[in-house]
Amino acid sequence: MKRLKEILSNIQKLESAASVLHWDQETHMPEGGGAFRAEQLAYLALIKHRMVTGRELRDELIRHIDYDSGKIVNITLSRDEKRLVSLVRKDLKKLTALPDRFVETMSRHVSNSQQAWIKARKNKDFSAFAPYLEKMIELKKQEAEYYGYEDKPYDALLDEFEPGMTTERVAALFGELKPRLTGLVERLQRKDPADRKILEQKFDTGEQWAFGMKIAEAIGLDLQRARQDVSAHPFTIGFHPDDVRITTRLNEDDLLSGLFSTIHESGHAIYEQGLSKEYYGTPLGQSASFGIHESQSRLWENMIGRSREFWSYALPLLQTHFPKLKEAGLEDWYRMINVVRPSLIRVEADEVTYSLHIMLRFDIESRMINEDMKVDDLPGLWNAKVQEYLGIKPKNDAEGVLQDVHWSMGGIGYFPSYAMGNLYAAQIFGQAQKAIPDLLERTAAGDFLPLKTWLNKEVHLQGRRYDPEDLVKVITGKALSADPFMDYLEEKYGEIYHL
Repeated sequence: MKRLKEILSNIQKLESAASVLHWDQETHMPEGGGAFRAEQLAYLALIKHRMVTGRELRDELIRHIDYDSGKIVNITLSRDEKRLVSLVRKDLKKLTALPDRFVETMSRHVSNSQQAWIKARKNKDFSAFAPYLEKMIELKKQEAEYYGYEDKPYDALLDEFEPGMTTERVAALFGELKPRLTGLVERLQRKDPADRKILEQKFDTGEQWAFGMKIAEAIGLDLQRARQDVSAHPFTIGFHPDDVRITTRLNEDDLLSGLFSTIHESGHAIYEQGLSKEYYGTPLGQSASFGIHESQSRLWENMIGRSREFWSYALPLLQTHFPKLKEAGLEDWYRMINVVRPSLIRVEADEVTYSLHIMLRFDIESRMINEDMKVDDLPGLWNAKVQEYLGIKPKNDAEGVLQDVHWSMGGIGYFPSYAMGNLYAAQIFGQAQKAIPDLLERTAAGDFLPLKTWLNKEVHLQGRRYDPEDLVKVITGKALSADPFMDYLEEKYGEIYHL
């Protein structure tokens, strides 16, 4: 088992090196470096694929588990070790399904596609990105066929992000969510929103940065093992629990955008820092799923960061950075940061309408893979779905079909994890409140350590010991449902809006 862990650790080190190049590409790389960076990343992807699919890893693995049947053959393995080798076998079977040439082609196309997306988004021109997306869809369909699936090809892609999830299961959960969510949005829109005039002014981005970093550290981000930079699209990359990178974007006309981006990405980074070093490189040292990862960022951003208790601690601190906010009282501020208003940009959506953005993307990308559709039809379909779900219409492609980086990087099947994260977060947070009865009082006092410590134990250190829905059930004792999330929203916003 020791040798197996060493091999997996070495593979992860190579992956971490590639991640450094990805991070640099998004933060510091000169625009002209894109073509060569694509070659670098393609080569590293090829080397990693050869390491993963080589004889050494497989020979070591089959000392513990029968590769074909999945039966454990090493009777001395502990429960955790049995889970570890089972997951390595599952991952390896998926990776060996992909030919070397396909892996190299995909990696090169992802890098080129991301650069094309950046330019197309800047110029608000979907037609410039369309050929890259068309090729990406072809490649992802091919990938699904290599992996295999029981029902729909999109299921094979979903499993990459949410193990065990299918098109049918996601559709069922979203089907539970949609009527209550759209009904709540409709009721809230009948009420007058809070007066936000105090926010309609310029806010120095340097002070925004300074305040955001203080909050990130306060909620538990270890800045000796993490750093933040600026990028077009906020993201988190964890190279190792001792080296995690996050980015944010700052806008002097929007005080809240950069702040909540920092809290959100800090939630991801705290998860990365909380993963097991002992099992680094193995499935037990990895996050349970992208949705569970998202649950941690949404929990910190919304259930803590948009709570009345949090701002009773944070508002006085914010006012030291921006004295022009001195007149803002806690209750008025609490209403201002929780205004519900359908908007076009997903990453800036309020917590009530956010999941609607995900549902419309799920509708579209599942059709991309499960059905034949023309890429040229996407802008029109996107605009129609935005109108259906949110009652508004994009003015251009940058506000619409080009706003997300995911399709350019091959992340088809990723979007459902964002809404799943909301469902996971609500159920996990409810359990945290039971485990820490004075959680909200501690939050008001700026004491976030009990919650971080509880999440470290219950979520982060679990790694992939359980599939995501099983992990939620282990933590909370209940099956995953849309009810806790909707109960949370209806109670919170019912009180704010006097429904």
